[in-house]
Amino acid sequence: MGEKLLRLGTTRRIPLGNQLIRQGERESDIFLLTAAGSTGSACVKVSVTSADGASVLLAIRMRGDVVGEGAGFRFEGTRGATVTACSDIRVQSITRERFDDFLQEHAEASLALCALLTERQDFANRRRLDFAAYNVQIRLARLIHELALTYGIRSGSGGAKLDFELSQEELGKLIGAKPDSVNKALGTLRAEGLIQTRYLGVSVPDLATLRRASELE
Repeated sequence: MGEKLLRLGTTRRIPLGNQLIRQGERESDIFLLTAAGSTGSACVKVSVTSADGASVLLAIRMRGDVVGEGAGFRFEGTRGATVTACSDIRVQSITRERFDDFLQEHAEASLALCALLTERQDFANRRRLDFAAYNVQIRLARLIHELALTYGIRSGSGGAKLDFELSQEELGKLIGAKPDSVNKALGTLRAEGLIQTRYLGVSVPDLATLRRASELE
């Protein structure tokens, strides 16, 4: 099924820092993140700009993810967020018409898309719950654990590494915290051996230990 979906679209290369989707535009193509370029993982950042001009980071998407699917479900048909490449990437650009026809012909694909949208809503709900119930350190630990579990490159020792960069400001936007608070929380997590920070990424030595520290059990 994946190969059939890939054949529907055309390949595009998006350089680091370029916008694949712009908030407010009247477009409805769907994009499948297929491969990384020379800089590492296929990674994009999903953000929205508020009425006062503030930018809010909503999510990270990686290779194998679909982006841009929401425009076809909105009455006005506009993009709800901006998607920016945080590495050199290749994508398959699929028209809304072809994508809709594919979903109608493949019921399992429709169910998979519903599951994907539900999981993304659950991610947003978990961040809201964390903000209300936990301090910055716990919120950050939970976020890193979830990103590592979903997108991390696993190691044989039960750990994982994220090979894309998120600034302290971006981490703060994902968990609702200021950069200085994120910096302090990162320092504590490092000192406790729960994470290791490096250029272009974060490593988690042991996911199970970080999970317990995140009060997820």
